Amino acid sequence: MSNVNQIKTNCSISVIIPVLQGDDSWQALLADLGAFPESTEFLFISNGLAPPDLQDQFSSYGINSRSHWHCTSRGRALQMNYGAQQAQAEYLLFLHADSRLSDAAVQQLFHCLELYPEALLYFNLKFRDQSFLLMHLNSWGVYFRSHVLGMPFGDQGLCLPRTLFQKLNGFDEEATYGEDHLLVWAARREGVRLRCTDADIETSARKYREQGWLKVTARHLWLTARQAIPQFLLLIKDRVLKCCQSKAPSPSS
Repeated sequence: MSNVNQIKTNCSISVIIPVLQGDDSWQALLADLGAFPESTEFLFISNGLAPPDLQDQFSSYGINSRSHWHCTSRGRALQMNYGAQQAQAEYLLFLHADSRLSDAAVQQLFHCLELYPEALLYFNLKFRDQSFLLMHLNSWGVYFRSHVLGMPFGDQGLCLPRTLFQKLNGFDEEATYGEDHLLVWAARREGVRLRCTDADIETSARKYREQGWLKVTARHLWLTARQAIPQFLLLIKDRVLKCCQSKAPSPSS
Protein backbone atom coordinates (compact mmCIF):
# COMPACT_ATOMS: atom_id res chain seq x y z
CA MET A 1 0.00 0.00 0.00
CA SER A 2 1.21 3.48 -0.83
CA ASN A 3 2.35 5.68 2.03
CA VAL A 4 0.35 8.53 0.53
CA ASN A 5 -2.91 6.80 1.44
CA GLN A 6 -1.79 6.83 5.08
CA ILE A 7 -1.25 10.59 5.17
CA LYS A 8 -3.96 12.57 6.89
CA THR A 9 -4.98 15.52 4.75
CA ASN A 10 -7.89 17.91 4.67
CA CYS A 11 -7.45 18.42 0.94
CA SER A 12 -9.65 16.56 -1.53
CA ILE A 13 -8.78 16.38 -5.23
CA SER A 14 -10.66 15.61 -8.40
CA VAL A 15 -8.19 14.36 -11.02
CA ILE A 16 -9.39 15.22 -14.53
CA ILE A 17 -7.89 13.31 -17.45
CA PRO A 18 -8.98 14.15 -21.01
CA VAL A 19 -8.80 11.09 -23.26
CA LEU A 20 -8.78 11.23 -27.05
CA GLN A 21 -10.70 8.43 -28.73
CA GLY A 22 -8.28 5.71 -29.81
CA ASP A 23 -5.54 6.79 -27.39
CA ASP A 24 -4.80 4.12 -24.79
CA SER A 25 -1.91 5.86 -23.01
CA TRP A 26 -4.17 6.56 -20.00
CA GLN A 27 -4.13 2.85 -19.17
CA ALA A 28 -0.50 3.08 -18.03
CA LEU A 29 -1.41 6.03 -15.80
CA LEU A 30 -3.88 3.87 -13.84
CA ALA A 31 -1.00 2.22 -12.01
CA ASP A 32 -0.03 5.59 -10.52
CA LEU A 33 -3.49 6.66 -9.34
CA GLY A 34 -3.57 4.29 -6.40
CA ALA A 35 -1.08 6.61 -4.70
CA PHE A 36 -3.80 9.20 -4.19
CA PRO A 37 -5.82 9.22 -0.95
CA GLU A 38 -9.17 7.44 -0.84
CA SER A 39 -10.97 10.80 -0.96
CA THR A 40 -9.69 11.41 -4.51
CA GLU A 41 -12.00 10.97 -7.49
CA PHE A 42 -10.82 10.31 -11.04
CA LEU A 43 -12.71 11.69 -14.02
CA PHE A 44 -11.84 10.38 -17.48
CA ILE A 45 -13.39 12.69 -20.08
CA SER A 46 -13.37 11.27 -23.59
CA ASN A 47 -14.89 11.85 -27.00
CA GLY A 48 -15.23 8.09 -27.29
CA LEU A 49 -17.03 5.27 -25.50
CA ALA A 50 -15.46 3.54 -22.53
CA PRO A 51 -13.66 0.27 -23.32
CA PRO A 52 -15.69 -2.82 -22.41
CA ASP A 53 -13.21 -3.92 -19.73
CA LEU A 54 -13.01 -0.51 -18.09
CA GLN A 55 -14.39 -1.56 -14.71
CA ASP A 56 -12.04 -4.52 -14.59
CA GLN A 57 -9.11 -2.19 -15.23
CA PHE A 58 -10.25 0.19 -12.51
CA SER A 59 -10.79 -2.67 -10.09
CA SER A 60 -7.33 -4.12 -10.69
CA TYR A 61 -5.84 -0.90 -9.31
CA GLY A 62 -8.37 -0.43 -6.52
CA ILE A 63 -9.93 2.74 -7.90
CA ASN A 64 -13.20 1.37 -9.27
CA SER A 65 -15.56 3.04 -6.80
CA ARG A 66 -14.10 6.50 -7.33
CA SER A 67 -13.45 6.51 -11.07
CA HIS A 68 -15.87 7.73 -13.71
CA TRP A 69 -15.84 7.80 -17.52
CA HIS A 70 -17.72 10.63 -19.26
CA CYS A 71 -18.34 11.14 -22.99
CA THR A 72 -18.30 14.61 -24.52
CA SER A 73 -17.51 16.26 -27.82
CA ARG A 74 -13.87 16.36 -28.89
CA GLY A 75 -11.66 19.19 -27.67
CA ARG A 76 -9.20 19.22 -24.79
CA ALA A 77 -10.49 22.51 -23.33
CA LEU A 78 -14.10 21.39 -23.63
CA GLN A 79 -13.35 18.00 -22.08
CA MET A 80 -11.45 19.50 -19.15
CA ASN A 81 -14.15 22.11 -18.51
CA TYR A 82 -16.74 19.36 -18.52
CA GLY A 83 -14.69 17.39 -16.03
CA ALA A 84 -14.41 20.44 -13.78
CA GLN A 85 -18.19 20.83 -13.87
CA GLN A 86 -18.63 17.24 -12.74
CA ALA A 87 -15.92 17.42 -10.07
CA GLN A 88 -16.92 17.29 -6.42
CA ALA A 89 -13.60 17.91 -4.68
CA GLU A 90 -12.08 21.12 -3.38
CA TYR A 91 -9.10 21.01 -5.76
CA LEU A 92 -8.76 20.15 -9.42
CA LEU A 93 -5.73 18.39 -10.89
CA PHE A 94 -5.54 18.25 -14.69
CA LEU A 95 -3.38 15.46 -16.05
CA HIS A 96 -2.55 14.56 -19.64
CA ALA A 97 -3.39 10.97 -20.52
CA ASP A 98 0.28 10.08 -21.10
CA SER A 99 1.45 11.50 -17.76
CA ARG A 100 3.15 9.37 -15.11
CA LEU A 101 3.49 10.25 -11.44
CA SER A 102 5.49 8.54 -8.72
CA ASP A 103 4.12 7.98 -5.22
CA ALA A 104 6.62 10.56 -3.96
CA ALA A 105 5.33 13.13 -6.45
CA VAL A 106 1.76 12.61 -5.28
CA GLN A 107 2.88 12.95 -1.68
CA GLN A 108 4.70 16.18 -2.49
CA LEU A 109 1.60 17.55 -4.22
CA PHE A 110 -0.49 17.16 -1.07
CA HIS A 111 2.29 18.63 1.02
CA CYS A 112 2.27 21.73 -1.21
CA LEU A 113 -1.52 21.98 -1.05
CA GLU A 114 -1.23 22.24 2.71
CA LEU A 115 1.45 24.93 2.41
CA TYR A 116 0.00 26.93 -0.51
CA PRO A 117 -3.77 26.30 -0.59
CA GLU A 118 -4.54 29.29 -2.83
CA ALA A 119 -1.74 28.80 -5.36
CA LEU A 120 -1.68 27.26 -8.83
CA LEU A 121 0.63 24.27 -8.49
CA TYR A 122 2.59 22.46 -11.16
CA PHE A 123 5.31 19.80 -11.47
CA ASN A 124 8.71 19.78 -13.08
CA LEU A 125 8.49 18.03 -16.45
CA LYS A 126 10.64 15.03 -17.25
CA PHE A 127 10.55 13.26 -20.60
CA ARG A 128 10.55 9.50 -20.57
CA ASP A 129 13.43 7.98 -22.49
CA GLN A 130 15.69 10.98 -21.96
CA SER A 131 18.50 8.95 -23.45
CA PHE A 132 17.46 10.96 -26.49
CA LEU A 133 20.11 13.61 -25.76
CA LEU A 134 18.27 16.59 -27.20
CA MET A 135 15.33 16.00 -24.84
CA HIS A 136 17.53 17.15 -21.98
CA LEU A 137 17.59 20.57 -23.63
CA ASN A 138 13.79 20.55 -23.64
CA SER A 139 13.67 19.65 -19.95
CA TRP A 140 15.95 22.57 -19.14
CA GLY A 141 13.86 24.80 -21.38
CA VAL A 142 10.67 23.77 -19.60
CA TYR A 143 12.32 24.54 -16.24
CA PHE A 144 13.33 28.00 -17.44
CA ARG A 145 9.91 28.69 -18.98
CA SER A 146 7.98 27.68 -15.89
CA HIS A 147 10.29 28.78 -13.04
CA VAL A 148 11.75 31.96 -14.54
CA LEU A 149 9.14 33.12 -17.06
CA GLY A 150 6.17 31.87 -15.04
CA MET A 151 4.61 29.83 -17.85
CA PRO A 152 3.98 26.21 -16.85
CA PHE A 153 1.99 24.18 -19.38
CA GLY A 154 -0.72 21.58 -18.98
CA ASP A 155 1.64 18.62 -19.37
CA GLN A 156 3.13 19.73 -16.04
CA GLY A 157 -0.03 18.80 -14.18
CA LEU A 158 -1.83 22.02 -13.21
CA CYS A 159 -3.57 21.91 -9.83
CA LEU A 160 -5.71 24.69 -8.34
CA PRO A 161 -8.76 25.27 -6.14
CA ARG A 162 -12.06 24.58 -7.89
CA THR A 163 -13.37 28.00 -6.83
CA LEU A 164 -10.35 29.67 -8.44
CA PHE A 165 -10.84 27.69 -11.64
CA GLN A 166 -14.44 28.92 -11.77
CA LYS A 167 -13.34 32.49 -11.11
CA LEU A 168 -10.93 32.25 -14.05
CA ASN A 169 -13.80 31.00 -16.26
CA GLY A 170 -12.03 27.73 -16.96
CA PHE A 171 -10.22 26.87 -20.16
CA ASP A 172 -10.84 28.92 -23.29
CA GLU A 173 -12.77 26.61 -25.60
CA GLU A 174 -12.34 29.04 -28.50
CA ALA A 175 -8.53 28.86 -28.39
CA THR A 176 -7.07 26.81 -31.22
CA TYR A 177 -4.16 25.76 -28.97
CA GLY A 178 -2.57 26.57 -25.61
CA GLU A 179 -5.75 26.64 -23.50
CA ASP A 180 -3.65 25.61 -20.49
CA HIS A 181 -1.14 28.39 -21.20
CA LEU A 182 -3.97 30.94 -21.33
CA LEU A 183 -5.36 29.70 -18.00
CA VAL A 184 -1.98 30.33 -16.38
CA TRP A 185 -1.90 33.87 -17.75
CA ALA A 186 -5.44 34.48 -16.48
CA ALA A 187 -4.30 33.33 -13.05
CA ARG A 188 -1.31 35.65 -13.13
CA ARG A 189 -3.52 38.59 -14.07
CA GLU A 190 -5.61 37.79 -10.98
CA GLY A 191 -2.50 37.86 -8.83
CA VAL A 192 -2.48 34.11 -8.21
CA ARG A 193 0.86 32.70 -7.11
CA LEU A 194 2.43 29.94 -9.17
CA ARG A 195 4.21 27.26 -7.15
CA CYS A 196 6.20 24.27 -8.28
CA THR A 197 5.84 21.12 -6.19
CA ASP A 198 9.55 20.43 -6.84
CA ALA A 199 8.54 16.91 -7.86
CA ASP A 200 8.66 15.41 -11.35
CA ILE A 201 5.87 14.45 -13.69
CA GLU A 202 6.79 12.34 -16.70
CA THR A 203 5.49 12.62 -20.24
CA SER A 204 6.25 10.86 -23.48
CA ALA A 205 8.93 12.07 -25.90
CA ARG A 206 7.39 10.03 -28.73
CA LYS A 207 6.22 13.07 -30.68
CA TYR A 208 9.74 14.45 -30.84
CA ARG A 209 11.18 11.18 -32.08
CA GLU A 210 8.48 10.60 -34.69
CA GLN A 211 8.10 14.16 -36.03
CA GLY A 212 11.64 15.39 -35.53
CA TRP A 213 13.10 17.21 -32.54
CA LEU A 214 13.93 20.46 -34.36
CA LYS A 215 10.55 20.70 -36.10
CA VAL A 216 8.50 20.10 -32.96
CA THR A 217 10.66 22.27 -30.70
CA ALA A 218 10.72 25.20 -33.14
CA ARG A 219 6.95 25.02 -33.61
CA HIS A 220 6.34 25.00 -29.85
CA LEU A 221 8.63 27.99 -29.34
CA TRP A 222 6.89 29.97 -32.08
CA LEU A 223 3.38 29.20 -30.85
CA THR A 224 4.33 29.96 -27.26
CA ALA A 225 5.81 33.35 -28.14
CA ARG A 226 2.85 34.17 -30.37
CA GLN A 227 0.45 33.55 -27.50
CA ALA A 228 2.59 34.81 -24.61
CA ILE A 229 3.50 38.28 -25.93
CA PRO A 230 -0.06 39.69 -26.06
CA GLN A 231 -0.82 38.06 -22.70
CA PHE A 232 2.27 39.67 -21.18
CA LEU A 233 1.17 43.06 -22.51
CA LEU A 234 -2.27 42.56 -20.94
CA LEU A 235 -0.60 41.70 -17.64
CA ILE A 236 1.49 44.88 -17.74
CA LYS A 237 -1.60 46.91 -18.62
CA ASP A 238 -3.53 45.46 -15.68
CA ARG A 239 -0.70 46.21 -13.27
CA VAL A 240 -0.32 49.78 -14.50
CA LEU A 241 -4.06 50.39 -14.13
CA LYS A 242 -4.09 48.95 -10.61
CA CYS A 243 -1.09 51.08 -9.69
CA CYS A 244 -2.77 54.22 -11.01
CA GLN A 245 -6.00 53.40 -9.21
CA SER A 246 -4.21 52.86 -5.92
CA LYS A 247 -2.49 56.25 -6.20
CA ALA A 248 -5.58 58.15 -7.30
CA PRO A 249 -7.02 60.45 -4.61
CA SER A 250 -10.27 59.21 -3.10
CA PRO A 251 -13.36 61.26 -4.03
CA SER A 252 -14.28 63.90 -1.52
CA SER A 253 -17.31 63.21 0.61
